Amino acid sequence: MTPPDQLPAWYSQQLAPPAPLVQHNGLTLLIAYSGRVVPVITTSTALALARIWHEQGAANSVGNMALMLALAAGSFAAACVSAGHRHGDPVTTAVAFTGSGAFALLGPVAYTESWALSALLWLVATVLVYVVTARHWRAAHQLREARDHELTLARLDSATTVATAVIDRDAKAQALAYGLTLARAVEQRIQLDPTTYDHAVLQKAGLPELPASDH
Repeated sequence: MTPPDQLPAWYSQQLAPPAPLVQHNGLTLLIAYSGRVVPVITTSTALALARIWHEQGAANSVGNMALMLALAAGSFAAACVSAGHRHGDPVTTAVAFTGSGAFALLGPVAYTESWALSALLWLVATVLVYVVTARHWRAAHQLREARDHELTLARLDSATTVATAVIDRDAKAQALAYGLTLARAVEQRIQLDPTTYDHAVLQKAGLPELPASDH
């Protein structure tokens, strides 16, 4: 059998090429982690809209404040019902909880005259959003790593299967070539001098055996 360091050139062509390494630059990193800035953009947009609403008549308006609190309470109740239901949709639950937090943030920010209180509410809302979403990001990252690991194992298993088949075929081809060469040598010996050829003597002396092939 051919040693591993002397395999033919076509042998390496049977193996699957390794996966190319991903070269990260500023653009790819920005695209990969663009979702990390969505929460702060969302809360900042909510803060800006609430302050615009404040300037357009929501300042010190108890009715508008009560409306936002009622919407927040309704969204929170819907989220609790969806979360407690056996067949509740996780997306619906997440949207309801998000809406509840948004309404609870917009009400006080649009009502108050204090920019400091508005900024504090924005900060608290942003931190809470990141705390909640960080768990989902971590779970998604672990799932992606598990899938990449399974894909790598599948590629290795496929490459091993192909390599084993190629080596087995190479061994059988070499065994066949060895047998043909031996038969040709015996024929040439007979042709040189048939009178001196004694098959029994050769058998007694012992001929080299063909390599056994178990595959």
